Amino acid sequence: MKSKRVSRGLLVVEGARALGLAAALATSVVAPLASAQEQPQAENVAAARTLGIQGIQLADAGNCKGAIEKLSRAESLYHAPTILGRLGECQVQMGQVVLGTENLNRVVREPLAANAPKAFRDAQERAKGVLNTALPRIARLTVKVEPAEAKPQVTVGGTPFPALLIGMERPTDPGTHEVVVSAPGYLAQRTSVTLAEGGQQEVAIKLEKDPNAVATAPAAAEPPPSLIPAPAEPISDTPVKKSNTLAFVALGVGGAGLVVGGVTGFLALGKKSDLKGCVETRCPPSQRDTLEGAETMATVSTVGFAVGFVGVGVGVVLLLTGGNSPSAGNAAPKLAQHQPQRGVRVQPWLGTDAAGISGTF
Repeated sequence: MKSKRVSRGLLVVEGARALGLAAALATSVVAPLASAQEQPQAENVAAARTLGIQGIQLADAGNCKGAIEKLSRAESLYHAPTILGRLGECQVQMGQVVLGTENLNRVVREPLAANAPKAFRDAQERAKGVLNTALPRIARLTVKVEPAEAKPQVTVGGTPFPALLIGMERPTDPGTHEVVVSAPGYLAQRTSVTLAEGGQQEVAIKLEKDPNAVATAPAAAEPPPSLIPAPAEPISDTPVKKSNTLAFVALGVGGAGLVVGGVTGFLALGKKSDLKGCVETRCPPSQRDTLEGAETMATVSTVGFAVGFVGVGVGVVLLLTGGNSPSAGNAAPKLAQHQPQRGVRVQPWLGTDAAGISGTF
């Protein structure tokens, strides 16, 4: 009989606690609604109240894993210090010390109105006590990566590690974490680190080049089309080398003409000396051939001298003026297509009884 009475007494006590918890949650959730300018939907408030009661009951029973799910949903629907405080407390118990202490800090620092319900103030006091014992448990992890210019990407326990904190201390939950470092063109590196509660640890990782990485060079930008016309090819100022071949040929022809004229003239004079006093009508027939030969020699001598003087004169003129030749570079041929050729062109001529030169200047 005594044991049954004790059991009934315990049931009554637990029932009273549950009713008191429900009343406190109802007060903590409903009381702020009267002063809120924009009231949330009643359905969401009712759902948050129900989830909050279930989450706190699970936390009191030691099932923080199940309580975190219920309390997180309730806090997302409607914020209340009673819900967020118990959520942070369970997160600390489950090893999520950094996240749990941040939620507890929110509860502690939240300003409460003068007419705030007692449940809210009790939640703040409870959060302060849990926060004071949880903060010393946070560990400090420093990750250093070489080379720094590789632009590494770091994850700790599957969570991205900010690039700004590489080489700096970062609050981290105690326990074992896998550190993964990767970078373009480098082999990924993995290591495991175990952090004690409140401990400090440094992890240094050196990246190695990936031999199979293909270096991609940036594509060269195509230059825009130029609107400026291409400059004209400059005319070469190099002096043109003079050609004296024609001058020497003219001098040679002139010299040969002078020699022929001198020789034939000397022969003609010799034949005429033999025919002294003889004229064409009065010379005997035996001397007529000699007379004709002398006249022919005289004519050849005259032509030879004429050609000789003309050739020498042309040669001298060509030596003084110089012959035209194509200039170096590409400018002269192009100009020659559009401009008439200028210079001295001389051509000797020889007739039966006269000689001379013709040309253009």
